[in-house]
Amino acid sequence: MKNEVLEYLNKLPIHEKNALEQLREQILKIMPTLDERLSRGVPFFYYQGKRAVGFRSSKQHLSFFIMEGNVFKDLKDIIKNYDSSSTVIRFTAENPLPQELIEKLVVARIREIESKGKTPRKV
Repeated sequence: MKNEVLEYLNKLPIHEKNALEQLREQILKIMPTLDERLSRGVPFFYYQGKRAVGFRSSKQHLSFFIMEGNVFKDLKDIIKNYDSSSTVIRFTAENPLPQELIEKLVVARIREIESKGKTPRKV
């Protein structure tokens, strides 16, 4: 089976491709068991069947996504100096996101998914 995320990356200009490949490798190094695939044309990594994180290229910037949950809200102090919204951090190929930031965000999202996967015991 062809990896559709790699196909997505191969269509990008070389500087964007290199930046997003590096981001992809960082994510997979942190959590190698994540399942990667496109969701509405955007590369996402899935954990326990839920979208964990994703990325994409846009005309003006690159994006790192956490589309669900409260990670960006909970970690607002560490992303306050970045161009961000409730679901995305925008950056450029020339100024990629630091590896430490990516690690904190990915780990926080994985923990969030794990905590929501626990079903409360019925009494």
